[in-house]
Amino acid sequence: AEMARVLADSNHVPLHRLSLLVHSVSIMHKSLDSMPEDENWKALTRNSTNLRVYIMAFDVKSDDMLRILKPSIPLERIHFDSYVTCVSGAVVDLISRQYDKFLTHFILMNDVIDMSGFPDLSDNRNEDPLVLLAWRCTRLSLLAVHGYTVWAHNLIAIARLRGSDLKVLEVTEESIDFDQGELADQ
Repeated sequence: AEMARVLADSNHVPLHRLSLLVHSVSIMHKSLDSMPEDENWKALTRNSTNLRVYIMAFDVKSDDMLRILKPSIPLERIHFDSYVTCVSGAVVDLISRQYDKFLTHFILMNDVIDMSGFPDLSDNRNEDPLVLLAWRCTRLSLLAVHGYTVWAHNLIAIARLRGSDLKVLEVTEESIDFDQGELADQ
């Protein structure tokens, strides 16, 4: 928060890009209480109107991400990489709602070894958070998903929603799943 206040001062040259690394180890040793609040981000973007933020999160719990992601962050790129924890559908949904104007890159990687299969972000809901992300985030040009279940029909929906504007759609073959009814039709 203090860094955001200093950078928001009109005496500084406006920022264009800010890259933030959030790691579970750093969260264990430091409180999230010193993270910038929404008003800090608003002040920073008033002076730096072209600012775009890139967040790389390693093994950050979904509850912690929900505390970090403030509505006024001009988030352009986000990269989740997990070895212990998994990102929740609620976090993906929040990102698609708050950052629909700026988000261009969304990378979701899970290396959790779980014999029961990959986590499914849709949580058996009718709306898949990744499909909603593709629908809401009209500037999305890169979507990469590794180690999470992506249903084949949702993958098709994502590709159709973004069309040729989606330059990279990268999904691990093992992540793609089919409904049993779809398999019978194939």
